[in-house]
Amino acid sequence: MRKMRTTIGVVIDTLGSIIIYAVIAAAILFMAGQAKHYYDVGYGVFSQQGKDARGTGKVVAFTVEEGVKAPKLAEQLEEQGIIESARLFLIQERVSDYAGMYVAGTYALSSEMTTEEIMRVICAKEASPYEMPVEPAAEEPAAEAAAPAAEPAAEEAPAAEAPAEEQPIEGTDGGEETEGEGEEG
Repeated sequence: MRKMRTTIGVVIDTLGSIIIYAVIAAAILFMAGQAKHYYDVGYGVFSQQGKDARGTGKVVAFTVEEGVKAPKLAEQLEEQGIIESARLFLIQERVSDYAGMYVAGTYALSSEMTTEEIMRVICAKEASPYEMPVEPAAEEPAAEAAAPAAEPAAEEAPAAEAPAEEQPIEGTDGGEETEGEGEEG
């Protein structure tokens, strides 16, 4: 009986030690994950890099509305693909010299720009180095409106002319020459 109690005690002690080590290991992994996250945030705040590398970004016509707040502005910048993270932009915006100084208007912004560059442009401290993009969506309706008018004119063309060009001339060798081709005159 006494031997059974000591065996049970050893098993309980062993299981207790395993559980303690597992909890310690989980805590270390959790802290390492948090440390990596906060390092990435800190690096992002102070590294000042654009979303895309120089020469590969896209330029967008971005409109700042009157009285817009930083969270809404950051969300719009992220939705349009100008910045990588709205959360990181908010942190950078708060520690910048331009916090809350936005000037309403439309600006040419690029995904290559750093937060600092974006802030200087939308706060009207400097002009954007990019040209305003041409909106292709604005051109399409005009082209579509002109296209239906041109289609009826094509249908009114005489139907006899098109097939006549493709029909072989009688008396030729295999129909290589068609009406209208090869005639000099």
